[in-house]
Amino acid sequence: MIYTITLNPTLDITYVVDRIEPEGSFKAREVIKTPGGKGINVSMALMAMGVDSICMGLMGGFSGEEATELLQKEGLILQMVKIANATRTNVVILGRDDCKELIIRADGPVVEEEETEKLTGLFLRIAHSPEILVLSGSLPRSVNSDIYRSLIRGAKERGAKVFLDASGEPLRLGIEAAPYLIKPNKRELEELAGRSFKDNDEIIDFCRNLNAGGIERVVVSMGAGGAILVTGEGVWRGTVPVVREDTVGAGDSMVAGFAVGLTRSESVEETFRTALAYSVSAVMNSGPWLTEPETYRKAYPLVRVERTG
Repeated sequence: MIYTITLNPTLDITYVVDRIEPEGSFKAREVIKTPGGKGINVSMALMAMGVDSICMGLMGGFSGEEATELLQKEGLILQMVKIANATRTNVVILGRDDCKELIIRADGPVVEEEETEKLTGLFLRIAHSPEILVLSGSLPRSVNSDIYRSLIRGAKERGAKVFLDASGEPLRLGIEAAPYLIKPNKRELEELAGRSFKDNDEIIDFCRNLNAGGIERVVVSMGAGGAILVTGEGVWRGTVPVVREDTVGAGDSMVAGFAVGLTRSESVEETFRTALAYSVSAVMNSGPWLTEPETYRKAYPLVRVERTG
């Protein structure tokens, strides 16, 4: 079974307008409320593709109740811990005609130590060991930056393969516990390295150092430029078609695709292609939607994966 943990979920409110202009007021053609947060997005993408997962996280306040209710209506399997303070709300303005978006992200709530301990304890007491644990996204205020590191160590002791999709200090500390897979973008990888990369060779060299530290798969997402996968077995470059500018959910869908490929025991190359097709499928969908079967079938033949090292 695949588990996802979202420590800083959201209730996303998307206002769909005709176009996003620099000034003036806009009439919303549609208002869409969706539960968000990177781990939740992974579980939503998996569900859309017919793959079960268990979605864990912290929810609080009226916004948390609404997000939880929406997730229940979608049919997700939930194990949420209720917290005292309200789940954050993000606002997204989406241009229907120009495919542009403006996102206003809120800080997460203050979370008490006993609340995070309740969640980690719940995970570590799971009767059946998870096959894959996905840790994704930012941390709420007051949550220690080393929580991912602790969760990775606990999950590995139970035999789980851990995917970590984070940035900044949570990523830096998390990789000390050697998760199975990380998926930074180029900017996040440069922040981790403390320097800029002038070309892909420098990116690959740094990723190989991460492999040597125990991280089996390092995926560097590069937007319209595709992605690079570096493992102890070799290096692969994935290219994707240019669909449009809206990339909401693309990275989370990619993580879902990697999880699916791994559970199906696909080869490294085939897993990478599956993950990229999941990502492109999400980009093909308008609005705050993730991958789904129809666009996945269209995306898969358009993805190219080549071994380069």
